[in-house]
Amino acid sequence: LTAAGLCERLGATRGSFYHHFKNFDDFVAKFLDYWEERYSRDLIARPEAPDLWSQIDEQANLAIGLPHAAEAALRAWATVEPRVATAQRRVDELRRQGLAASLQRHGIPETQAAAFAAIAIAALAGIQVTRQPLDQSEMRAMYSELARALSQGGPS
Repeated sequence: LTAAGLCERLGATRGSFYHHFKNFDDFVAKFLDYWEERYSRDLIARPEAPDLWSQIDEQANLAIGLPHAAEAALRAWATVEPRVATAQRRVDELRRQGLAASLQRHGIPETQAAAFAAIAIAALAGIQVTRQPLDQSEMRAMYSELARALSQGGPS
């Protein structure tokens, strides 16, 4: 990824790129900040559903609606770019904490909520990098199974 390649793909001039960003590093920093804000913090801050199962369904819908091809590309980029890897870990952790906290507010015990959230984030990351293009019905089925396991209390 380069400024020249990005400008060419978007049909923009390098002058317009540098009008908005000091340099390519500035672009990357602002892009990662936007991604974290838009696809993590903003989603976590949304109002909660009144009951647990509606909340799980809402969060599954949010996960399904993420830009999965872009997130898969970010995960690949994170393997070679430390600042992207740092942002990726932060986003995954924000999402995990947000989901766990939401489950706890809906009466799920802390340990079970933390485990469910970790599994849900791992499943999201896994399906993003192993299924392109992503089949939303497959993802919905995956999250339905996770929700069913949660409702049954999981293995003892």
